[in-house]
Amino acid sequence: MATIAHEAIPGFMGAMTMTFPVKDEEALSRLEARDQILAILVVEEGNFWLENLVITKGPSVPGNSSLQVSQEPEPGSEVPDFQLVNQNGKAIHFHQYRGSMLLLTFVYTRCPLPGYCPLMSRYFNEIKTELLTRPDLHKATHLLSISLDPPHDTPAVLKKYGSSYTRDFDHWEFAVPEAANLKSLASWFGLSYWEDGDQIIHSLRTAFIDPEGRLFKLYKGNEWKPEEVIRDLETLRSR
Repeated sequence: MATIAHEAIPGFMGAMTMTFPVKDEEALSRLEARDQILAILVVEEGNFWLENLVITKGPSVPGNSSLQVSQEPEPGSEVPDFQLVNQNGKAIHFHQYRGSMLLLTFVYTRCPLPGYCPLMSRYFNEIKTELLTRPDLHKATHLLSISLDPPHDTPAVLKKYGSSYTRDFDHWEFAVPEAANLKSLASWFGLSYWEDGDQIIHSLRTAFIDPEGRLFKLYKGNEWKPEEVIRDLETLRSR
């Protein structure tokens, strides 16, 4: 992976700083801070990567101090009672979901890359669809998508975004913390993020919280699959 401040890609997305997969391991090993590159961005079937890198070496500089790097919680850790506002403008908090299996992920509505936030929302939609075929498991779970973009992702924006995935906001909510509380929330789940103007560079974290409010499992990145989560839900439900 390489974090790159890139020019606008006409017809696709504006200039921003994002993290990109690089399949060419030799080229990736030669990249250093402040290098300049030319590359092709490939977007295919929900995945994306850079290829055909041409690297121009630049001066080394210290890393960006605004990058928030977090430690990951251990399974069994009690999750704090974080406060949010959902798509209806209603104040919600984590402890209200005790008694249910809570599955949450982090997104922001303006994310342009299909392998990041759009993929997380698509996976949650697949999980929701599968849960509808299992009424007992559906009743025992709750889905929550949390925005990393408080200034932009207002309740109205989240409702419009969420409406493209679900009509049942009682079972799958979209919510946002206050800007002042975002760092502590993201840090607790081991999510790293970097605000760069109107864009957000971030890692991916999806969490499964048990009915007692403890972390059952943390899914890193985008390599997990919905069927894995369904199996984990069934495993805990059967205990």
